[in-house]
Amino acid sequence: MTDLLHRLPALALSVALTTCAFPQDHERTIRSWLEEQGPHLGLTERDAHEWTVTSAHTDGKGATFVYIRQQAHGRPVHGAEANFALRSGRVVHFGDRLQRDAAGRSKATGPTLTAIAALEAGARQLGLAPTGIRIEQRRSAEEMTLSPSGIALAPIAAALIHQVDSTGGIVLCWDLTIRSTDTDHWWHVAVDASTGAIVRLNDYVAHCDHGSDRASRGYDAADELALPASNIAGGGGSGYRVFPFPTESPLHGTHVLVTDPADPVASPFGWHDVDGVPGPEYTITRGNNVYAGEDLDDDDILGHSTDGGPALLFDHPYTPPQFPQEHLDASITNLFYTCNVLHDVWYRYGFDHASGNFQAVGHGDGPGMGMDEVIAQAQDGGGMNNANFATPPDGESGRMQMYIWRTSSDSTLRIESPAGIAGFYVNALAGFGPALPTTPLTADLVLVEDELIPTSDGCDQLLNGSALEGRIALVDRGQCNFVDKVWGLQLAGAVAVIVVNNVVGMPFAMGDGGGGGDGITIPAVMVTQDDGQLFKQALLDGPVEATLMAASMENLRDPDFDNGIIAHEYGHGVSNRLTGGAANTDCLWNDEQMGEGWSDWMGLVLTMRPDDGATTARGIGNFVKDEPVDGPGIRPAPYSTDISVNAFTYDDTNDPGLTQPHGVGFVWATMLWDMTWALIEEHGLDPDVYGGTGGNNLAMQLVMDGLKLQPCSPGFVDGRNAILVADTLLTGGANSCLIWKAFADRGLGFSADQGSPDSRFDQSEAFDLPTACTMSIGGVDNEASLEQLRVHPNPASDQLVLDMPARLRGSVTIRLLTADGRIARSWSPSIGGGTQRLAIGDLAPAIYVLEVVSAGERRTDRIAVAR
Repeated sequence: MTDLLHRLPALALSVALTTCAFPQDHERTIRSWLEEQGPHLGLTERDAHEWTVTSAHTDGKGATFVYIRQQAHGRPVHGAEANFALRSGRVVHFGDRLQRDAAGRSKATGPTLTAIAALEAGARQLGLAPTGIRIEQRRSAEEMTLSPSGIALAPIAAALIHQVDSTGGIVLCWDLTIRSTDTDHWWHVAVDASTGAIVRLNDYVAHCDHGSDRASRGYDAADELALPASNIAGGGGSGYRVFPFPTESPLHGTHVLVTDPADPVASPFGWHDVDGVPGPEYTITRGNNVYAGEDLDDDDILGHSTDGGPALLFDHPYTPPQFPQEHLDASITNLFYTCNVLHDVWYRYGFDHASGNFQAVGHGDGPGMGMDEVIAQAQDGGGMNNANFATPPDGESGRMQMYIWRTSSDSTLRIESPAGIAGFYVNALAGFGPALPTTPLTADLVLVEDELIPTSDGCDQLLNGSALEGRIALVDRGQCNFVDKVWGLQLAGAVAVIVVNNVVGMPFAMGDGGGGGDGITIPAVMVTQDDGQLFKQALLDGPVEATLMAASMENLRDPDFDNGIIAHEYGHGVSNRLTGGAANTDCLWNDEQMGEGWSDWMGLVLTMRPDDGATTARGIGNFVKDEPVDGPGIRPAPYSTDISVNAFTYDDTNDPGLTQPHGVGFVWATMLWDMTWALIEEHGLDPDVYGGTGGNNLAMQLVMDGLKLQPCSPGFVDGRNAILVADTLLTGGANSCLIWKAFADRGLGFSADQGSPDSRFDQSEAFDLPTACTMSIGGVDNEASLEQLRVHPNPASDQLVLDMPARLRGSVTIRLLTADGRIARSWSPSIGGGTQRLAIGDLAPAIYVLEVVSAGERRTDRIAVAR
């Protein structure tokens, strides 16, 4: 079988083809704009001219999105990016991540290390040991392909670049793409071409480790959303027995047969076609958008794919309780169906072939790279309680790995003696290492002792290592990596590890921290802080004997039936491809990035039910967690506009107890969810997610456009502003105050400050609105003052509108000041009242101060100009 995932990296080819196809008049427009605005932005003349287009596309509404990367001395400067939106030949939006004086600050003229030496140095820092490195293809002295060298599944692309480092410096580096043989990582790394130090370390694989424990409750048949009659199987065409959207999972609905679900706009030749000619090329779960099959042996090559035969009928039962492999065909079918629906829906909102979506061939919808359908791996054997999505640049297949989940009762921890604490205890099995044995593993507990305080976290030299041999190690959660902790206890001879949580709350499936967990051969579980203290107290009085044993089939959950999780993983591909452009999937690695939030929101918005309300509690992953549908699932709280259910605000992102990126993303998704319901309350809920006109459809469009408009490495303020700009471009700002209020209610108000988007601990929340959103639009009387002035829109694009009181006392002077106090514009209206329209289309995007003075009264407002 051909392994579609083992294609050579296509980034350089993608950039070259996209640039060639890019209309030169758009490039001239951008170049002229940068020449004109460069001095205001602090750019040098070289900054304004030395750049290349990495990708570009035009959407169905007439906007052209262009993404550029600076160059210095003829080499790309990674991390020095900008994005533009153009309409009618004009720049209407600018997202700035350009470096000032890039050429002057990048002094190195040539590398000290060769590409081979850089790979050796970088691999050592990643814990990899390459062998037999050689150049397989040399395109130039600065761009080549190296052999897989025993550490990669595919040849390793290498190119000489400049890289913006964590201090803002610009360093000459070798850019390497390493797809690890364990399939856990797809490293995109920049290695200093002089020192060999890793300057940038990104992983195209977005991991989603989670876990907790709660009881189970599901919907009954009366809760089911009726499918449109035309979509229920009964006629000809393809058929799939699945949990169809908006059904989220087996907790939320039943397994039904649907026919011909392919969207005629996004998939005009159906889901099994790859040549753009009527008639399927495949009868298995493979086609233009998705290739789904099992990867039980974790070799990253799809094995069995479900075959629907000439009738394309994929009708396979799911009748739990079963071991996952007993319903493998049903799993693959649902995974194939869900990924295709996600392709079709997001295509309608602008994630199409031209913008860099995942599909093998386009259907006349723009110059996208193609040959990059999603490779969806059901029941992947590489882990547990996890799922991930790898997003390489346009032209290489995205890869989704879905691992089997264990529920809260997945592993049995029973204390045998002493009698006073004997019984079963809640625990969570680690996401690395082996499963618990199916036969009981019984041994005495031994509390770990090490040489530094805290002395029982196993993070330092062990003092009682010999006592651990043949025993179950009891160890506190601490500051060291879980994998390192368990590895040290394994070396000491422990047969299993029980980690005691060091904070109040339920135990969770310990992640590998990026370390992979290779070589761990003993099982590890976590218990609560209270239970761990109980075990420690009992050990003071004598031996404590415990038994660990594997789960039964009733306690295993297959996430291939959880459409929310599938949508979440697919969402990583969407947000990574759209932020910074399709050829650059390195834009969501800063600390304040919200990737997990967009992914949660995408799952939520597509599984809304007609009887849901704004305050309905919605969890993520409730099925795989075996918990009630209104529980939080794998998040700190359910999603709800009800502050008593979900009280999280922007300031919570500063809390180190809230994980990053998942916890940070959870706060962003909370804000997006509030905004979505505000739009629904204004415009209604439309169940047609493909072409509806409800507030939910509008929210979907604004979020997708916002991804395209926001700069590389965005923070929360960047993301909020991009959505506001999207509304300005789409509706003329008709929903701006509604959107502002939704964000402001969660602390992302007008005065909120994201600090550096590269830090997640410097955010300042604010709950205020722009002045324009606090003023009434009604008339005013003779006593009118500047407090009744209404300024809109904000952010503004081409013009700023001032609705002034009808009879102000005396003449009016209006000035627009830059942040450093310089006068950017000034106006003196001939009359005091009325509407004043101020042209600002030629101003550089920035924050300005609007100053209005009348008869000794002075008012100032902060105005964002964004295009």
